[in-house]
Amino acid sequence: MISAFSEPTIRQFMKSEQPKKPKMLVVDDEPDNLDLLYRTFRRDFNVLRAESGMTALDILAAEGEVAVIISDQRMPEMKGTEFLSKTVPQFPDTMRIILTGFTDVEDLVEAINSGQVYKYITKPWDPNELKVVVQRAAETYELLKQRTEELRRAQAQTSLLSLIVQVASQTHHQDNCLQTIAQSCSDVLGQIAA
Repeated sequence: MISAFSEPTIRQFMKSEQPKKPKMLVVDDEPDNLDLLYRTFRRDFNVLRAESGMTALDILAAEGEVAVIISDQRMPEMKGTEFLSKTVPQFPDTMRIILTGFTDVEDLVEAINSGQVYKYITKPWDPNELKVVVQRAAETYELLKQRTEELRRAQAQTSLLSLIVQVASQTHHQDNCLQTIAQSCSDVLGQIAA
């Protein structure tokens, strides 16, 4: 008996049902470390690679927000903490992890205290420990994005209710009141859906 679905169709359906992988950016001036980080995370993340902070900034400009950035601290052009601080204004929700083989205590403390770094890992790192840290960082990122969206919707709803009360109290004719409220509802619902 011939199945109604061919095998390629089933595979295509299965792929389309899988959740999209979150994006991750790894930054290190050592090609071996970049390759190791890529191989460690490629199954769970869409991994982008950069060999310097400047290249990483260009990648972010082209690709947009990523869930997690892992950056080496000691790089020739720009320290990892300097690079990460440049990503904060545009991508405040991104989780940042710094790798360091040295104890740059002042730089690390400043970066952590200013909210630029989620966690720092010393070199050589344990791949299993790093996987756990990155998974937690990705979960934190997703939770933050959900909460931000919920807050945006709640603010839009509050704004709508405030506008309805204001229009109702200022309008003397019922027809004008309903038309203004309907238009306001349409505007706010458009913002919520966006």
